[in-house]
Amino acid sequence: MPPLTPIGFNLYSRGVRITAFIVILLCQLFAIQLLLTADSCSGYYQNRQQQKSSKLHETENPPVNEKFEQTEKPAQGEPKPKHPAVPSDEILWSVPSAGKKVALTFDDGPSRNYTIKYLDLLREKQVKATFFLIGRNVQKSPVLAALIAGEGHEIANHTYDHYIKKMSEAVIKEQISRTYHLLKEWTQQEIKYVRPPGGNNRIKMKSVAAEMEMQLVMWSVDPQDWREDITPAEIIRTIKEQLTPGAIIVLHEGKPQTLEALPALIDELRQDGWDFVTISELLGVS
Repeated sequence: MPPLTPIGFNLYSRGVRITAFIVILLCQLFAIQLLLTADSCSGYYQNRQQQKSSKLHETENPPVNEKFEQTEKPAQGEPKPKHPAVPSDEILWSVPSAGKKVALTFDDGPSRNYTIKYLDLLREKQVKATFFLIGRNVQKSPVLAALIAGEGHEIANHTYDHYIKKMSEAVIKEQISRTYHLLKEWTQQEIKYVRPPGGNNRIKMKSVAAEMEMQLVMWSVDPQDWREDITPAEIIRTIKEQLTPGAIIVLHEGKPQTLEALPALIDELRQDGWDFVTISELLGVS
């Protein structure tokens, strides 16, 4: 007769077998879940790859209209292409074909002491002018730059530091670009024109201006109003002597003698049949 197994041990063995069976069953269920998950992920990534491939194809081969818009839009923050009536390979001195039109231009502003006075006078005389502003002055008095534009005057670039005499093209470009972005921000105008301080370094300046699609503007009438010893009467006389059809007159902000000469100058030229316009209007550019 075989030895009897203790009842406690038999129950223990049976409990172990049940536990093992449950563990094996759970492992099988876990393995099945992993297989299902892997299959689902595989389908997901295949769909993602197809979507990416489709988007890439659309990017490389956009519809005709979208492609046209992409190539036509200028880079953000850069000067826009100018009107074809403004040749980039020429320095603008005057526009003889404009007839009895003349452009008043003011350099070196904005001026904290004089800009408001100039604007009041021009508004009273109903004259629109072109202001060539210095970047560092705009940085100091941006509200004045905005006010000039708000009065309907044309805004143009006069470099940032007002000195380019011995500068390289790279530095000149930085001077123009820095001022361009300031003017664009505060006046909301398209800045199309630039003038070299003192008329210096014109060849390099013209090259940089053409690259940036801006027009280099000089002048045909210069009364040298910046001289401290010049009188308002001399300013008016010199302008009238030098005046020709489509002339561009260079004057300066911050000069009391210029401010004093302006009312009589405007009245006398109008009596002689001259019409005051901006540079763009002189060129017939909208």
